[in-house]
Amino acid sequence: MDDDYQNLVQQRLEPADITNARTQVSMEDAHTARAAPGWKAPADKGDQTTVQAVDRALTLIETLAEAKHELRLQDIARMTGLKLSTCHHLLNTLLLRGYVAKMDRPRAYFLGPRISEIASMRGARFDIVREARPFLDRLASETGATVRLAAFEGTDLSTLCELSGETGALPDGLGIVDAAHATALGKAILAWLPEPEIARVVADHGLPGLTGRTIVSLGELVESLRQIRRHGFAVEDREFADTEVAIACVIRDRAGAVIGSVGASVLVERTDNERLQALQLKVADTAREISAKCRM
Repeated sequence: MDDDYQNLVQQRLEPADITNARTQVSMEDAHTARAAPGWKAPADKGDQTTVQAVDRALTLIETLAEAKHELRLQDIARMTGLKLSTCHHLLNTLLLRGYVAKMDRPRAYFLGPRISEIASMRGARFDIVREARPFLDRLASETGATVRLAAFEGTDLSTLCELSGETGALPDGLGIVDAAHATALGKAILAWLPEPEIARVVADHGLPGLTGRTIVSLGELVESLRQIRRHGFAVEDREFADTEVAIACVIRDRAGAVIGSVGASVLVERTDNERLQALQLKVADTAREISAKCRM
């Protein structure tokens, strides 16, 4: 790696350069079950027999769904009140079935893809573009940024909706983006995928260097994704196009699984740290609002 390239890597913005805030797991929220609309508590009378192992496994899934970042085994045991050995055996079972995924370094757990797959089997009850549109319109209007909504289709990152703000037209627009690693929208989602799925995306598309700042090594990508999980948002600093800086956050469904991302991009000459901080807060609020619609 030559000195010029190393300097570009060092200059590329990451979430920690924009804010010191990290995603937090609320202990109260982690222990509070959120009932779905129309759900009713069981009557006082009748059969209320439960299977302890199933109840505990569901508690683990709910705890991981509430978390904003991956959790270590010790954290999960503390938050659920279960023994370490019990947590370990249950997590291994859920891991084998795809309901839980695991990072090797650091050794930590997060929600797996199987829940999202099951949810998708129910059909298109939630039209993400239609429901998200009012929030996207507001984000574009309030920030003057170009706002995009995206999701993975297999290993392809697909732009579902694009609204141009005061920055005017930007590269690509709707369609498939073959360089998810170079976009805030793609990195925001990649950060929460199981490692085998990340590897599949990289295997299918590689890590092409679109600009001098694009991530081109797996090691760099892994470190960038770690920061995204820690801070709760992704940054794209002239990695897809030399003229563009973007912020993106994931959208989650009712089960807590990642189903897409929302991002806002601005021209690089019109950015400074203060504006990026404000943009990050706006994008995060929009992502939460769209996610809330997914849970209704």
